[in-house]
Amino acid sequence: MNGKFLNNKTISLVLIVCLLLLLALIYWIFKPDAQNTQHPLNQQTQSQIMGNTSEASQQNNQKGKMPVLAASLQGTEIDCPIQVDSNGKLILTVGIRSCFDYFFSSLGEKTETELVADIRQYLTATLPDTASSYAIYLLDQYVAYTHALKNIKPSGNFKTGDIDGFQKVIDQMYKVQQQFFNAAEINALFGNERNLNQFNIDQMRIHANKTLTAQQKAAELAKLIDQLPSTLADGVRVSMQFAELQQLTQEVREKGGSAQELRNMRESLLGPEAADRLEKVDQEEAGWQTQVNGYLAARDQILKSDASNESKQQSINQLRNQSFGSKEDLLRAQSYEMIYDRK
Repeated sequence: MNGKFLNNKTISLVLIVCLLLLLALIYWIFKPDAQNTQHPLNQQTQSQIMGNTSEASQQNNQKGKMPVLAASLQGTEIDCPIQVDSNGKLILTVGIRSCFDYFFSSLGEKTETELVADIRQYLTATLPDTASSYAIYLLDQYVAYTHALKNIKPSGNFKTGDIDGFQKVIDQMYKVQQQFFNAAEINALFGNERNLNQFNIDQMRIHANKTLTAQQKAAELAKLIDQLPSTLADGVRVSMQFAELQQLTQEVREKGGSAQELRNMRESLLGPEAADRLEKVDQEEAGWQTQVNGYLAARDQILKSDASNESKQQSINQLRNQSFGSKEDLLRAQSYEMIYDRK
């Protein structure tokens, strides 16, 4: 009984073990291949990555694409000194307007629509997204502003030299700017222009004031020049001072002013050191003029003589070489001769 039970139990255990081995064998033979199941997933992920990379690459290529310039601008350096801060935000400077005006300088070769598209393309290609969006907004406002300027018309009595008429135009321009830009944008894009326009008007008022002497005008103009903002280059100030010096010098001399009056005017406009240098230049110029006048008088005597033309020319050449030592003075003397002979 016990043997029979043992045999049955043993058989049952053997059958169970065999069944387990069979199941294990079936699982081993038909189990899913882990490498094969992961591969399609990796392929799909890689395809997505490659697709995204390709799309990003296309966007970057489009972003970096520069516009084709008009024929007159090709070969020139694009004048677009636009600045951004460390966060990629646009910094408001006059360089933004310089950029717009650079492209619009070729208006006629391209239409306004084409040039606006070129500027948009340039801004998108060269600026971070935040900065380019703001710059494009300013571009649209700038174009609208230039269109609105065409509606500004001077008053019926507006004439050249009409100071009040000029002032009204400048004030009207500022009002139009306020319609399209905020205060910071106006200062950045139009600040220098407005300062120069106002300087010119104030300058005209000073020159037109008949109650002021040349020295007083020089003093007022010097104050006006000193009030110019630091953003204006020193070279601009120097050119303004030179222009004022020329005009006031002519005014003093036309009125028969004395050397002291001329000196006082120069000191008021430029300072004592500059006045000293100009006096030295005047003395040198006076000495040169005396030398040239003496040479021309002697030359006239030669030309009036009965000598042959060849002999006259030889005598004039000898006189010129004796009168002027350096090559520069010789060339300058010949220029004076040409001017003198045309009178």
